[in-house]
Amino acid sequence: MDALPRVFHRFEDAEVEARYRLEQRTRQSGFTRTMALIVVVIFVWYAMVNPIFIAEDDVLRIAAAQFSMVPLMYGYAWYVGRPGYAANRWVDLALFVAIQPATLAWVGAFSGTGVSGWPWYAELAFDLWLELAFACLAFAAIPRKFAVLAALSAVYYPALLLIRGYHFPVVFYSSSFFVSFAFILAYVSWSIDQKARTLFALRHELDQERLVSQRLLDSALPRQVSDRLRTGEQVADRWENTTVVFADIVGFTGISRDLPGERVVELLNAFFSHADRGVDLFGLDKVKTIGDAYMAVSGAMTRPEDPAKAAIEFARYLLAGTTELGERFGTPFRLKIGINTGPVIGGVISAKRISYDYWGDTINLAARLQDVAARNGVAVSASTLALVREHYRFSGPRTVALKGIGEFAVYDLEMG
Repeated sequence: MDALPRVFHRFEDAEVEARYRLEQRTRQSGFTRTMALIVVVIFVWYAMVNPIFIAEDDVLRIAAAQFSMVPLMYGYAWYVGRPGYAANRWVDLALFVAIQPATLAWVGAFSGTGVSGWPWYAELAFDLWLELAFACLAFAAIPRKFAVLAALSAVYYPALLLIRGYHFPVVFYSSSFFVSFAFILAYVSWSIDQKARTLFALRHELDQERLVSQRLLDSALPRQVSDRLRTGEQVADRWENTTVVFADIVGFTGISRDLPGERVVELLNAFFSHADRGVDLFGLDKVKTIGDAYMAVSGAMTRPEDPAKAAIEFARYLLAGTTELGERFGTPFRLKIGINTGPVIGGVISAKRISYDYWGDTINLAARLQDVAARNGVAVSASTLALVREHYRFSGPRTVALKGIGEFAVYDLEMG
């Protein structure tokens, strides 16, 4: 038995091994069930034609032997169609042990008629070969069990011949042919299992790679976008009344000049992590980082109850963290934030670096508002003001010249 693990391979992961067996036996169950039902039909057919070729005195005896197998094979076919069959690795072996008394009864009854002209040992060998051939195909994903059945048959057949009193030459030559065929079928069963395992392993690896790809896609994109991409859909959306937030670090060029490179990276990472927590807290979508700037939208892919108010709260949250960040890194840390509300276009357009991005005048205006915001201040447009003026106090308007836009009225959020 120590050699069996080297001959009959198993997956190292017990869970993968169990999944392989369940999948293979489930896939094979339709074929196995059909074979069992065909055997039932064959027995019934022989019972119908027996009276044509067999003497009346032997018909009932042979029919009884044949019909004794019918409920066993039909019950087996029924069980193969049940959900518990695939997980039961012993039922197949149990069936082929259970039908042996009926097989011996049938062989004894039929060989006694002399219709086939075969002696008892030849008729028995033929019937056992048929049963082994059936088992070779039915024992899906359990070649060890079939090897056990083949080995038992290799002992069982010559033992029966010796019990019947056959001479040594008959026992030797008949058993040699029988055992050779049994072990050929054992090899066929093993080979089928090895090929099935190879295909399953390839599918498993592909599934794992696909899972990794899906996780990477889901980490880069909102889940609803990645799901659409997986179906082959071209992702393009129009969002109305979306509030866009741009936050930029004041004087970042000077900060990066005063701090070592690794500290600059740490500072950016700390700021962006703080912003990431904020978008999760207030229900916004992080769009991207652009150098030292952070862009988020409210009311597009995710829809907080009041998108414009959520955007303002997100901005206040960002500003509240500036003091702690400045103290931690020993440098003045302030932000300028611009917020604008309006329609935007969203979608995925690059196959090389996939991301869900937004475009439109609303985006451009929010970026320009960030440029003219006060240090540690929030500048908003009139469209955003109209949506949140009942909840917050604003100063202004003040008229500023925005690049590419011209004169524009800007309102500043009062932080008190």
